[in-house]
Amino acid sequence: MFTLILAMALMAPPDDGLLGKWDMTVTRADGSTHTSWLHVWREGSALKARMVGAGGSVFDVPDVAIESGELVWKTVTGREPARITTVYRAKLKGKSALEGTVTAGTNPARSFTADRAPDWNIPKGAAARKKPGKPVALFNGKDVSGWLPQNKSQPLGWTVSDGALDNQGKANNIYSEQKFKDFRLDVEFTVAAHSNSGVYIRGRHEVQVLDDYGQPAESHGNGSIYGFITPKTNASKPAGEWQTFAITVVGNRVTVILNGTTIIDDEEIPGVTGGALDSHEATPGPILLQGDHGPVRFRKVVITPLN
Repeated sequence: MFTLILAMALMAPPDDGLLGKWDMTVTRADGSTHTSWLHVWREGSALKARMVGAGGSVFDVPDVAIESGELVWKTVTGREPARITTVYRAKLKGKSALEGTVTAGTNPARSFTADRAPDWNIPKGAAARKKPGKPVALFNGKDVSGWLPQNKSQPLGWTVSDGALDNQGKANNIYSEQKFKDFRLDVEFTVAAHSNSGVYIRGRHEVQVLDDYGQPAESHGNGSIYGFITPKTNASKPAGEWQTFAITVVGNRVTVILNGTTIIDDEEIPGVTGGALDSHEATPGPILLQGDHGPVRFRKVVITPLN
């Protein structure tokens, strides 16, 4: 038996402590930070990875390897002659953190850190076993009190007219002063033609808002968990009409009801989406409303904690 165990250990792929899901915080050139996400796994002997950058959707990493205990992966953006290869290098710090550098083209290397993503282990149906608390109206229908700007160097840019939050075509992303963990969120919104926005759960997981009436359901469509979870059907109304979300989240399990139709039913969110406020997935967070992608209005943002 000892010989068999030893043989299995010798055959095991090296450095598998680097595998798993990682919540990243990357330093920009100006010293500020942005959130990213990485998932590394093996399919047989092949190493695979998916990533979310500072913005945009999750994508497959084309080049990933483990070299002498260091996780190395590369991404490519742009087209020739402006094509840029970005190289990430990371080593384990303890058992649940990474430290590394990122180098984009010929630019100086920048640092990043990463924490192992939570092992949620939330069973299906967990929301039904939670007790609803007192509903909290995050928007009072009169002004923007209780909301903060994501870009602190810019004004909010939102106004209130006819009892609705209005980004006047383009404004700062805003997030609630209050933070929550598990909850049901009820939102009423209207989006202009060819416009989009987003409602971020805990400021980290985007439920897409999009003018996509009559289009096939897809992973970037209205009500999707952006890039990660495709709605079962497209239940969108035409641009300019008021629509409703009922979003229930417990841990990393989410249900999305769009205009009375369940389009995501108690599914697991794999990780943070682009544009997240931070990468601390397991902690309570605010509700973020995206305002910088085109005209959108919100007239109800009510959250009911689930205890």
